[in-house]
Amino acid sequence: MPRTLFGRFALLMAGALVLTQLIGAAMHLTERQATLRTTVGHEFAQRVAAVHRAIESQVGHERQALAERLSTPRQRLTVVTTAPAPGEAPAGASEFLSRLADVVGPQTGIRAVALPRMGAFFFDVYLELKSGGWLRVQGNAPRDIFAWPLHLFGNLALMLAAVTVLIWYATRMTVRPLTRLARAAHGLGENLHQPPLPEDGPDEVREAARAFNTMQKRIRQDIEERERFLAAVSHDLRTPVTRLRLRSELLKDEHLRERNLRDLDEMQQMLTGALDLLRGKAVDEAVSPLDMVALLESLVDDQAEAGHTVSLTAPAAARVEGRPQALRRAIGNLIDNALKYGQRAHIELQTDNDGARVIVEDEGPGLPEAELDQVFEPFYRVESSRNRETGGVGLGLAIVRQIARKHGGDVTLSNRPSGGLRAVLCLPRRTG
Repeated sequence: MPRTLFGRFALLMAGALVLTQLIGAAMHLTERQATLRTTVGHEFAQRVAAVHRAIESQVGHERQALAERLSTPRQRLTVVTTAPAPGEAPAGASEFLSRLADVVGPQTGIRAVALPRMGAFFFDVYLELKSGGWLRVQGNAPRDIFAWPLHLFGNLALMLAAVTVLIWYATRMTVRPLTRLARAAHGLGENLHQPPLPEDGPDEVREAARAFNTMQKRIRQDIEERERFLAAVSHDLRTPVTRLRLRSELLKDEHLRERNLRDLDEMQQMLTGALDLLRGKAVDEAVSPLDMVALLESLVDDQAEAGHTVSLTAPAAARVEGRPQALRRAIGNLIDNALKYGQRAHIELQTDNDGARVIVEDEGPGLPEAELDQVFEPFYRVESSRNRETGGVGLGLAIVRQIARKHGGDVTLSNRPSGGLRAVLCLPRRTG
């Protein structure tokens, strides 16, 4: 079966139509054959009976002369002295022979060698003459009468073609609202403010569109309410942090002042990252064509200026559709992690018809297999010390995955056989 609803619907309707047409054609041919057999048999019996009576009324050689005069190109009459021995009647001949016997009379002997039937047009019949001998009637029934009606199949093919077009149109009109609904559902994650679906079509489709529009409206309202809440929380949290920073600056104990400021920096970093993650600010950017090679080269140059060892392997050009700043942040986070735990990083860009893959490898200790997916959870860190200088706040990889999935891709981690960690960021060629 086809995988699409349109294909299955069209196949079922076309199959039902073809089956119905074949059954109708078979019934038509059966009734046509029965009608022809009855009509032709009746006419043939009447003509044979008339010829038989005419020749029966003659004597001697006049019978053969009359038979020759009554012969036609399709029907040859001869008077013979003997007839074939009685045998099994030809297939389908019982009805015709009984009709012929009724016309010529039961006292007249009849020997049928061949009779017309579907696909066979020759007939050969012997009728007994009272004065002795037999009248042999040979000929061919008109071919057009018993031939297969090819025009019927031509008409069926024409009807099938016309109805197939109608089926395609009707199926397309039926499935189109569902396709539109699926497209809107896919785009919902990219744009909550997309126009609502038109609520038209059949009742079921109209109800589904109405439910989708209601769902979209509620999600938009919930997110707007969450953003207002986060804005209020951000303001309320930043205010005491700012006050604490001012008070820490006034501390006379330099060691205590540095510790407090470092804790406040970590708190500020954690607060900013958490709010960005919850707001989706990391991917709050328009999609545009993007040269991935140029983006990676700029990131490598930035790291080189900072004194870090980062290498790049990439094709001459690779273009995708994406959010430039979001992707820069995601790949930058992966490079920072590689440098933090592996001292150096190698970046490789691979492309194919589906999209691009950015591979970031380091030479660090790697990760336990059980934690390769857990590190994408917000605030999860492998280091139990939770030292900001080595472990961060645990939001970098969570933001990377959020950005990747908003682009329709994903990010995965795996340990290299030679040691170190490999991060693979997969991006489709077209976003959404």
